[in-house]
Amino acid sequence: MTGPGRRRDLFAAVTVAMVLAVLALGSLPHPTRVERTATEAAGGEPAQRVAARTERRARTTTTEAPPVTVAPGLHAVGPGGVRPGVYVTSGDLCSWERRGPAAEVLASDTGSGQVLVEIRATDAAFSSSPGCATWRAFAPTPLPSFGPGTFAVGPQVAPGRWRAEGGDLCYWERLSGLGGDLGELVASAGVPGPTEVVLPPSDAAFRSFGCGTWRPAG
Repeated sequence: MTGPGRRRDLFAAVTVAMVLAVLALGSLPHPTRVERTATEAAGGEPAQRVAARTERRARTTTTEAPPVTVAPGLHAVGPGGVRPGVYVTSGDLCSWERRGPAAEVLASDTGSGQVLVEIRATDAAFSSSPGCATWRAFAPTPLPSFGPGTFAVGPQVAPGRWRAEGGDLCYWERLSGLGGDLGELVASAGVPGPTEVVLPPSDAAFRSFGCGTWRPAG
């Protein structure tokens, strides 16, 4: 066949081939679509969505930090050791020491009942006897009454007048700090029988033994 008829057949064949080629290309994965899917699978999400999911994950995996405790014995103060702060324990004949860089004793004490001590950032080490049991970070609550030992004025014991029935010898101390330094002693007394004491808001702590139970007076 020659002439226009052959040209029409040739054009039709070329057209059919182009249509088939287009259909075949359309069935293949589009490069842009494949790239976008891979990016999303790799985490290429909008920043807000990623931040929200990260926050949810943090809320579900974060747990409350365990309480700070210190066992009897000798411990370094600072990173990797005992954190500075106020610690509390209860024991019978609990002896403790705050030590300096040359292992010198900065302060020491022995007490029974509730024992409080402030370990300072300038301390090099802290030691305590087995009679102290385990020290805990101090988290005070107000007390309507209290017995032997050392108690924080304000957080535990309200300022004001307190009375105890006492015994043969009631000994008490008003303290301006919890470091065990001699200069922190504000006032003290040893008296027989019932006794009363006024605790001003300026006191840091009150310590007693042999006095029985202290209760608000009037």
